[in-house]
Amino acid sequence: MNSWRPYPLLRLLFPFTAGIIAEVLSGSDGGQSWLLFAVLVFLLVVSQIYPLMITSYRFRWITGLLINMYLLMAGYGIASCHRTANDPDYLGNHPDGLFIATLAEPPALNVSGIKAILEVKFRYENGIWVRSCGSAVGYLKVKPGATLLQYGDYVLIRAGFTIINDNSNPHSFNYAHYMKNKGISHRVFAEPYSWTLLNFSGSGFIRKMAFQVRDRLLDILRDNHVEGKEFAVAAALLLGYVNELDADLRNDYAATGAMHILSVSGMHVGIIYIFLEFLLGFLNKNKMGRILKAVMLLVFIWFYAMVTGLSPCVLRSAAMLSLPILGKSLNRSPDMYNIIAASLVFILAFDPFLILDVGFQLSYLAVTGIIILYKPIYDLYVTSAWFPDKVWSILAVSIAAQLATLPITLYTFHQFPNYFMLTNVFVVPLSSLIIYIGITVLVVGYVPVISVICAKVFIFQVWSLNSVIHFIEQLPCSTIRGIYISTPEMMLLYLMIGAGFLFLTLRKTSYLYILLIAAIFLNLSFLEFKVHRLRSSQLIIFNANHEARYMFSAQDKAIIFYNGRTRFGAVLQKSNQEMAMAEMNALGIHYSREYWLYATDRPEVIAKSFVPLIKHGSFIQFAGCRIAILDRSIPKCLTARLDVDMLIITGNPKINMADAIKIFHPAQIIIDPTNSRYKSIQWMKECCVLRVKCHAVTDIGAFLKVF
Repeated sequence: MNSWRPYPLLRLLFPFTAGIIAEVLSGSDGGQSWLLFAVLVFLLVVSQIYPLMITSYRFRWITGLLINMYLLMAGYGIASCHRTANDPDYLGNHPDGLFIATLAEPPALNVSGIKAILEVKFRYENGIWVRSCGSAVGYLKVKPGATLLQYGDYVLIRAGFTIINDNSNPHSFNYAHYMKNKGISHRVFAEPYSWTLLNFSGSGFIRKMAFQVRDRLLDILRDNHVEGKEFAVAAALLLGYVNELDADLRNDYAATGAMHILSVSGMHVGIIYIFLEFLLGFLNKNKMGRILKAVMLLVFIWFYAMVTGLSPCVLRSAAMLSLPILGKSLNRSPDMYNIIAASLVFILAFDPFLILDVGFQLSYLAVTGIIILYKPIYDLYVTSAWFPDKVWSILAVSIAAQLATLPITLYTFHQFPNYFMLTNVFVVPLSSLIIYIGITVLVVGYVPVISVICAKVFIFQVWSLNSVIHFIEQLPCSTIRGIYISTPEMMLLYLMIGAGFLFLTLRKTSYLYILLIAAIFLNLSFLEFKVHRLRSSQLIIFNANHEARYMFSAQDKAIIFYNGRTRFGAVLQKSNQEMAMAEMNALGIHYSREYWLYATDRPEVIAKSFVPLIKHGSFIQFAGCRIAILDRSIPKCLTARLDVDMLIITGNPKINMADAIKIFHPAQIIIDPTNSRYKSIQWMKECCVLRVKCHAVTDIGAFLKVF
């Protein structure tokens, strides 16, 4: 018997997602995909009509092959159609002028104005409004007394949209890549006089109403004196509102492996479903009642998903719950693997680029891991006692989800929570109770006495949750940080986990061989990285926060130069320190020293024995490369040539680029982040005219040179 026969939707999922991934990797222009798609449809029809294909058992594989090719091209074509850059009316083709755009998400208000995701609809051209498409991050300065914007509002904006450049540092958060995965590639800055709120409503009425309901529910929490960190966690946990979460809270929850609590996910939607299932249980008496109950459950669940912002995790759980609800109303019990596959195809058909969202990936991997791994892990310990059994059940779920998401978590977040099992033993029951009490607070928010009692209990529960999380985060060695693996290494880890699971369940030695071979290749990859590090030296000029920060590394040692205000009084920003530390962790650098850029120590004191670097004044020699640092005007009396390989411009000096090139004759010019944007642009233009390589780290990102 064909082992795939019970899972038809799972069989269809693989070619469909493969097509989407192929389009993402190729970045097609959408020109030929539909032609090939049409040819495959034609061949599929022919294969069903031609008698030989029907009667001959030998050719049965042809129809299957064509169906898979059809699904492959369907995924490819759908992804290509969703790529707005392929549209001739794309915003990037006409970035300047007068536009009409709508707010695609609720805006965020800060001290400098409004930050909103704008979806451009029309562009004014030659006296008429023409269609335009594309999304951008809008930073709108607010006029005094101006009406606050809401989701779905239309604005008239006159400005120039600019591309969000990748100006990140190595092994740091890439904002441009993150926004590109969300379909946003531009941004716009608008002064108060260059944008106007239009007095008409657009589409998206249901989502707008959902966000208004969310704001009203948040007001209920505030009116019941839920404040501070308790409000931030309660709003995130119940309603998906994360604007109030500060960095410390995020760090505590991330370091303990409880970050999923702060994002509305399958657990939250499941609790809502159980709550509604109990309330509507009286409708199970007849067929019409079951159908009515299914409709009401679907409406409530999807409306709640919209209230919480339709995050990828909520979208997944809502789609997966919808199928069992429909099946139950028709006395059917669909297989969980088919449910996962159907929900995934359904979601990706509407938004294929969600496959790039890390939250979406983790959500599906976690639920798949729980379905596959929970039972074998749970069966490892059998007890008839109620309490140990419940604790082990929670631990089994936690271990299953952690194993399924471990490689991608290490690849993306570079850390591992050592006490994740301890965290989940306390957090899962407590967060479930918080959700139930929180729903009660929202329902009876304005009922005297009852609302006060429920609110106080709710506040105490959320405070307890925060305290437990903070306590676990403070435990020794709570988190292993600085774990950096490559994409092939991530895939090898998944291969090892899969082979190990199959070996333990099926007891076939072939899977053990696969596990051992994958482990050997993983260790060879680590060894190759170490050998490469020992043989090479590296210079990085970071895109730091208004600070010069240069790192020279060789083997497992590094020297960092910085330009604080004074030699001993400089306060290095935390983000700059973390940026350099992330790079050292990624490169396997265990020893480092920091020096003020203008230190007058003798060259040998600057650590020639530590790293093969010689510094004398504003000149550095490293790995055979001569580097000059220019931080002031060039003296007029200086006419001799000082040939260097690199020229670093820092401190916003008053210089003429032609004179600098004439004196130093550099092969490469680097403009660090301490220079003004105006001068950086002027210098880059001059270098372009003079045909000299120029790298401005604030625009292009950190400068990296491997010797």
